[in-house]
Amino acid sequence: MPLPFIIAGAALGALFLHDQQKDLLKVQDRHRHLKASGAMGREPSEIFPSTKAAKLVPGTIVCCEVFEAFIHTGIVVDDNTIVELHGNGLIRAISRQRFLDDRSGQQLFIACDVDAKPLLIESSIERAANDVFTHHEYDLFKANCYRHTWRWLSGEDKAIKSFEDFNRLLSDLAKQPIYWDRAI
Repeated sequence: MPLPFIIAGAALGALFLHDQQKDLLKVQDRHRHLKASGAMGREPSEIFPSTKAAKLVPGTIVCCEVFEAFIHTGIVVDDNTIVELHGNGLIRAISRQRFLDDRSGQQLFIACDVDAKPLLIESSIERAANDVFTHHEYDLFKANCYRHTWRWLSGEDKAIKSFEDFNRLLSDLAKQPIYWDRAI
């Protein structure tokens, strides 16, 4: 019967991909202080998180994993409040714990520079806070959390399809690679 072979093959494939991802993250950590090129200095990873950590402060950009398939983003507006676009289209202000609830990720990540200092875009605080309790059309690929987080950061409203695209834009805005480090 071929089913056991298919299951074994899928398990081996998943193990191989997991090892490749872990190796990539180790390389990103080893090369952190070399002159980095590209937008991604260090990916967020629940499985193998960065050894660096930073404190949440207003104006920081945060993310977490959602069922190991997506990365969800938001903006910190005060000591314990994150503004996010919820999947129902509501912009809401929530606690750090609520940001992680009902998602697979247990770790909050902060966009940082090479020295693990959070990237701060202070103008994003007011833009995000002013959007709370508004409702927007939600679309996974066109009107998602990346689009709204980017709008709060830059003032520009544009469709962003993926976390990689969001990260490239953020890197261009910050003029440096982005390192997604653990939140303290």
